[in-house]
Amino acid sequence: MPDSLYSQPATRSSQVGRWTLIALLLLALLLIGIYDDPTLTFLTVMWERLLAASGLHRLAAAMQQGINGGITKRLLPAVATYAVLYLGICLLLLRLVLAPAQWRMAVKLYAGILAVYVGITLVGKLAGDAVWAYRLSRQILDFVVSPLPVAGLYVLFRAGFGPRVART
Repeated sequence: MPDSLYSQPATRSSQVGRWTLIALLLLALLLIGIYDDPTLTFLTVMWERLLAASGLHRLAAAMQQGINGGITKRLLPAVATYAVLYLGICLLLLRLVLAPAQWRMAVKLYAGILAVYVGITLVGKLAGDAVWAYRLSRQILDFVVSPLPVAGLYVLFRAGFGPRVART
């Protein structure tokens, strides 16, 4: 099994399928970005029903009370699901357009910035709900859950920054 679609021998049908999948992922990112409020509302309703059905709604409400409004005013599981969905699409898109070494570097960069987000959020919590930390962490999360890192990484790697790739 090849390491990625990027390294497969280029047959016409595999290239058409690859570019079709890339177009569909770009469309999904566009639609999720445009319709983020309805998407989050849908996820909130689904999570509320799931938590109520499983009897965990009180635990979720107690957990939500502990969340600073600077991080999110929405139901935490719904926001986390939205972020995971968006990041998953972004990483899959990068997997299709980057060479394997470049994709691994992109995943490490995403993991690093998410670690910075978690660290700043924890510092904010330990500093007695420091507003500056929550604002900064929110800005970082808003950047990560956007198309900017995908576009930026693609352009940087295509321009020659990052791991070198042997082109065939």
